[in-house]
Amino acid sequence: MKQAYIPRIERGAHTLSEFTPILREQGEVLYIDTLNWRADFPHRPLVAAYLGYDAKALYITYVVDGQDLRTLSPGDGNYVHEDSCVEFFMQREAGEAYINFEFNAAGVCYAAHHQSPSEAELLSAEEFASIERWATHLGEHGLELTGPHAWEVTVAIPWTTMSYEAGKLPTSLRANLYKCGDKTPHPHFLSWTPIEEAQPAFHRPQFFGELFLQA
Repeated sequence: MKQAYIPRIERGAHTLSEFTPILREQGEVLYIDTLNWRADFPHRPLVAAYLGYDAKALYITYVVDGQDLRTLSPGDGNYVHEDSCVEFFMQREAGEAYINFEFNAAGVCYAAHHQSPSEAELLSAEEFASIERWATHLGEHGLELTGPHAWEVTVAIPWTTMSYEAGKLPTSLRANLYKCGDKTPHPHFLSWTPIEEAQPAFHRPQFFGELFLQA
């Protein structure tokens, strides 16, 4: 099982855009570079995720350099995996239950609570609103561009939105991080930890790694 150690980085009064370069400098970097289904989907954009946390939230900056840019999802609660998309799946402990957080390059979020891979309950409107976002293409819906494109998305996911009690941080959590683009001109499916399935499948918590929060 892959493991990573996430540093505590106090955001203070910084806006999320101001905090992004701090996160890139001080955060733990994870490379989303496992090409699980190379034969059918060989495209591998360069993807790094920088992680840090404080008492309020877990912060992730995704930095992507690859082909194409697609942002057709109309808004929060709608699927984004067909767009240029990055994802964070987490669970408090080993088992079937988990939460998936997915973001396209425009900052649109799809997220749901799962009791199993086949059971999904969308986040509430309040929960979606709690997830702060900054992106190089924030709010730029309806893009369909080909050729090389580099972009970033930073997200702040409150601990309470991950079902933790306010003021009580975990010492660790299980997670995987992904990059996909199902309907881009170069479909691709990358993960941080390997997935042992014959076909693309991200909803597999048995393959999650572990993130430890450093004091």
